[in-house]
Amino acid sequence: MYNIIMRPGRENSSTLLHRLVPLPALLMLLAALSLRVAARTLPGFADRYAEYCNPILVNTLGRLSALLPCSLAELLLLASLPLALLLLWRRRLLRALLYLLPALFLLFELNEDIYFSRTGFASAYQLERGDYSDEELYGVCRELVAEINQYAGLVPRNADGMMQTEEALPARMCSAMQALGQDYPCLSGWYPRPKAVLCSSALSRMDLTGIYSIFTIEANYNRDMPPYNIPFTIAHELSHLKGIMSEKEANFIGYLACRRAPEPDLRYSAAMLGWIYCGNELARRNAALWRRAASTLDIRAEQDLRYNSAFWKTYEGRISETAQTLNDRYLKAEGLSEGTRSYELVVDLIVSYELRNTP
Repeated sequence: MYNIIMRPGRENSSTLLHRLVPLPALLMLLAALSLRVAARTLPGFADRYAEYCNPILVNTLGRLSALLPCSLAELLLLASLPLALLLLWRRRLLRALLYLLPALFLLFELNEDIYFSRTGFASAYQLERGDYSDEELYGVCRELVAEINQYAGLVPRNADGMMQTEEALPARMCSAMQALGQDYPCLSGWYPRPKAVLCSSALSRMDLTGIYSIFTIEANYNRDMPPYNIPFTIAHELSHLKGIMSEKEANFIGYLACRRAPEPDLRYSAAMLGWIYCGNELARRNAALWRRAASTLDIRAEQDLRYNSAFWKTYEGRISETAQTLNDRYLKAEGLSEGTRSYELVVDLIVSYELRNTP
């Protein structure tokens, strides 16, 4: 009998790759890359995806997240560090990351990246008018100031005279967005309840009024900021949930949802943010006309604006600058050449809308 020594053969490349990267992780990575390429190269793919897939994702993952009264994204973020330390101690961190990172990449593609390639909200509904004169901008600013003055005395205020919000606001904002969806079908359907961030001071330090969590399909807002910002911000974040990624379009939807609502606090929020954006543009173009418009502003609104300036000034610093720089680079990387300046470009849409709809 011969003694046969079995010599191990070389593993083929596919077996080695499978040992290094688990098959589920490879499949998620492949799916994410396929979606990314399809959205960027196939005409109409992103539009059809938004039309048919967005409602499914919102009504599955969004409804699961909605079961929690607080932000699931915030809880996961708070739990991530101790969980990472535990996995590191048990020498399983690398293995966990091999599953986690492809999963996050896939969720990023499913819930955000694809939508950057869809037809813009303004283009789809032919909302952009083009150039407008200083006088036309002044006319819109004057109407916004009149709207502010009309509702400044109707919104709830505390003992210091500052505007206040109430607990039912998130539910009312979902109703306002659904009402808007009757005229703009891409905004129709169910909305999960927006959630206040428990650690809102972190958002304030980053100069953020709200944030849309793409991994949990949640609209989160800064509960610490001056309250007149909250209705507008909630509607802005809810628009992201429906696949509106352009910041100027999300701002316009925030304005429009509040502008067309019957409640005084929502109308006040729309007018105040509309005045801030349009007023800043008017001041840049024609300071004399801005002073004329601002001279009639209700004293209670002036107080709210002063409080807003003081609030954000306390958080100025390196953290907020870094956060804004990162956001600017991200938006530009996604094809929004204006970066964070795109928020301010909402003026074009507001002016166009008001000139069309004001007698």
